[in-house]
Amino acid sequence: MFDFLEFRGPWDMIQAAAWLVSIALLLWMVIDAIRTSKTHSEDVLASSQEGVDELLAHHDRAR
Repeated sequence: MFDFLEFRGPWDMIQAAAWLVSIALLLWMVIDAIRTSKTHSEDVLASSQEGVDELLAHHDRAR
């Protein structure tokens, strides 16, 4: 029933560790996304104004 819990060699332990790291990263990303959406408005998160300013400044220096 719980064959996936039986470790038959070092590769099984490495695979289990990789799955645990993947799950931890996924949880961290979801928690961070929720925390970020609670602290910032949708207008700020969807704004590209900062990037536009940097591109215009670079374009002006290139001339």
